Amino acid sequence: MINFYNMTDTEIQRLLNLPKQISDPPSKNWRTEDLHRRKDFRLVSKDGDVRFRAFARQHVRFPENFSVGLEYEPDDGTDSVILIRCNGPHGDFNRAINPLHPHYHPHIHIATAEAIDAGQRAECHAEITTEFASIKEAIRYFLNAVAVDANDQSRYFSDDLRLTLFDMTEFNS
Repeated sequence: MINFYNMTDTEIQRLLNLPKQISDPPSKNWRTEDLHRRKDFRLVSKDGDVRFRAFARQHVRFPENFSVGLEYEPDDGTDSVILIRCNGPHGDFNRAINPLHPHYHPHIHIATAEAIDAGQRAECHAEITTEFASIKEAIRYFLNAVAVDANDQSRYFSDDLRLTLFDMTEFNS
């Protein structure tokens, strides 16, 4: 089993690419908690040896502010680690206005060994992306990026994966 404190970039990529199936599915409907809509679910590697928690959040008042992520849950007693987060823009992250900052755009956080070694959040680094602009697009991207079984995707996320004309033009116009 991987030791969280000795995790390498190669191990992080292996965990992201490991074929996964849904072991504890999300509820069909989003639940609202405070100011966020939420869906949580659990994944397990196809061989059953590695466990993950996945989450999707969307701000109720600012729907462009969302996060879809994967957290690795080691079974050796070490802390869990977020491997990837697919986020919408949330420019309020910085006090100074900087439209070139990734948080002002859809962006992806991926864990790095360098961040872990430095004692930072594993996924603290962010890169701007054009892979998604809405939460539905982010869910679609996420499920493929972390190798979730295609049958599980369609079985548990059919409503979230079905893009409407509004979804496709909402943030891209």
